[in-house]
Amino acid sequence: MVFAKRNGKKRSNIGIAVPQTTYVDDDGYVTTLSPEGSFNNVKVFENKRIIKRPEINYLDFAIQIIVPVILFAGALCFGFHIAVLLLFAYVVIRAGFITIWFVRLYQRYASEELRLSCVFEPCCSDYMILSIQKHGVVRGIVKGIKRLRRCHHPNGGEDYP
Repeated sequence: MVFAKRNGKKRSNIGIAVPQTTYVDDDGYVTTLSPEGSFNNVKVFENKRIIKRPEINYLDFAIQIIVPVILFAGALCFGFHIAVLLLFAYVVIRAGFITIWFVRLYQRYASEELRLSCVFEPCCSDYMILSIQKHGVVRGIVKGIKRLRRCHHPNGGEDYP
């Protein structure tokens, strides 16, 4: 504090005005020094996220599609209802793989602006994959959709399934 005398009395905060100083360090913290010497540190979240573009295994997905077609054609020998039942059972069993494959397809071909607009860590597509792997297909997709619905400011931060 600056002290000065006026009319023989000691007074504070008279005279010199010190501007605030603000700087950003390497970790993303913004430090503001005020005239009184106090400071505050505020973490600024910048989009320093590295976009992972996964490789898509089209052969594996094609095999996952060809197998049920062959099963369906073979089961038609026993009757249409049995073939539909087997096809439905196969799709239910492999639904997690199919859903994760479509999420990875999105990760591969979505624009950078769209991918970097997520305010959470891990990003929403990674959260969807983790959620499906941890909770199963139905509950994982529900949790992923709820996460997508709250993916906007002022929300954000770390959130794992």
